[in-house]
Amino acid sequence: MIHRPPIASGVYQIRCAPTGKIYIGSAVNLRKRWEQHRSSLRRGGHRNPYLQQAWVKYGEASFEFVVLEYVERAELIAVEQAWIDRTRCTDREIGFNVYSVAGSPGDINARVWDGFIDPQGNPCSIKNLYDFCRLHDLTFTAMRQLFKGTSKLKSHKGWSHRNSVRQRAYIKTYDGFIDPDGNMVPTITNLAEFCRQHNLDDTHMLAVMRGRICSHRGWTHERSRAPTNYKTYYGFVNPQGERVVITNLAQYCKANGLHPVKMRQLINGSVTRYKGWTWEEYNLDGEQI
Repeated sequence: MIHRPPIASGVYQIRCAPTGKIYIGSAVNLRKRWEQHRSSLRRGGHRNPYLQQAWVKYGEASFEFVVLEYVERAELIAVEQAWIDRTRCTDREIGFNVYSVAGSPGDINARVWDGFIDPQGNPCSIKNLYDFCRLHDLTFTAMRQLFKGTSKLKSHKGWSHRNSVRQRAYIKTYDGFIDPDGNMVPTITNLAEFCRQHNLDDTHMLAVMRGRICSHRGWTHERSRAPTNYKTYYGFVNPQGERVVITNLAQYCKANGLHPVKMRQLINGSVTRYKGWTWEEYNLDGEQI
């Protein structure tokens, strides 16, 4: 039976129940790594031929994913190596692992990969691209495609390569953004990377810039459209028992440490109390209904 692993870093084991053979690996994101394994195995293109052959022979239901040890990112390789040595998973009678050294250091991966450009725009070389991607939560296939110049994308999670087939002759910049504290933000040259660093959605930020929405997580733009026709709520009662008329619910909640979804749940009756707040029906003359 296959259990869904957590979003955490650690060392894992894939075990074939009929044979008892195992595969040892490590990942920054265990859940994502298991999904990558399954995707490759289902397509019949997994980079480990022994694991692929067993998957085809015995079927997906015969494999289980087990977390052996939760490990900090910096210690992943060392702990994986300890498990490889302990289990002897490179012995064909015991396991599926091809290499006895953690990090899959085959010739194709252990070589130096030149020409990459990190999200800050710095050129860099990478030794053992497969291991580097695993430790930095990158997709090896996408990075290799950037290196070969065959990727349809010009970048992957902010990383690019001098061989990228979609390199632009210019760098697009974004001006006019205003942070939640009201400060004008300096020119942004890599909006996707900027949004990742600030926990924002780049599509929403573009919508703010183009005036389709007013704001995104408190961020606005100098060209943002002014909000209109705010709905007024007459039935909120604060923790002191006082009726409060609120016109801009989202802004009021932000200013007073409240959650607008919870406040709306008071209105529709799905909850009866939230942080001491309640809801009572009033008409426009202030009379309780």
